[in-house]
Amino acid sequence: MDWLYNISLKLLYPTSLCLVLLLAVAFLRKRKVATRICFWMAVAVLLVCGNGWLSGGLIRHLEWQYLPSNPVPEADCVVILSGGVLSRIPPRPTIEVGEAGDRVLYGAYLFRQGKAPRIVCTGNVATGGFAARPVSEDMAELLETLGVPKQAIITETKSGNTHEHAKNLYPVFQERGFTNVLLVTSAMHMPRSIGAFRRLCPGIEFIAAPTDFRVTEGIPKPWYSKATALIPTPKNLSDFSEAMHEYLGLAYYKLRGWM
Repeated sequence: MDWLYNISLKLLYPTSLCLVLLLAVAFLRKRKVATRICFWMAVAVLLVCGNGWLSGGLIRHLEWQYLPSNPVPEADCVVILSGGVLSRIPPRPTIEVGEAGDRVLYGAYLFRQGKAPRIVCTGNVATGGFAARPVSEDMAELLETLGVPKQAIITETKSGNTHEHAKNLYPVFQERGFTNVLLVTSAMHMPRSIGAFRRLCPGIEFIAAPTDFRVTEGIPKPWYSKATALIPTPKNLSDFSEAMHEYLGLAYYKLRGWM
């Protein structure tokens, strides 16, 4: 079921929709009306989904639902959801981080600030993905290089998605007596994550500790800089796709009763 959901989701990405519409133009070239409709629909998808104002607004709506606490309260543990780390596969000399790698950096920061005595890294391989070893093990290794003692790190290596993170970690929380948890993940992913954990881990208080913000408070920019956001770019299309992924994920999780 999850693999079908992931394939369907990718087909709804703007670039995939454009490709499907342009293929329809090629196959329906003898039908002028249908060809024109498909062509202009493809153009409309690029213009709408590549609009930086729209993608920025969608991302802000997701990210700003759970803003960081000030100060961040103390808890029994920090949970870092998998994502943003790249395995040490040649020619990479070390574990590397992508944009979502802020999760591990922020988790280490909270530990060093004394916000929790334990860090839980959760994640095997994301649905439909491939990796040399569970992502949580790469996260743990990176945490050690950032100064977190090995004995302070707990790894959960079987989860492939957010629902499984919550489901598989609940027994860990119960076994170790954790009742207050700082939940670290990308800000855009936080609404779905905290909804799933609160639904599937009753009796435990989850405190949102978001990081990896795409949209921040505005700084003065010249008018032409704002106007260029209307021009479709790969970044705008990527931002729209990621926001759409989260909105569809929220709908799917609510439909399945996971949050």
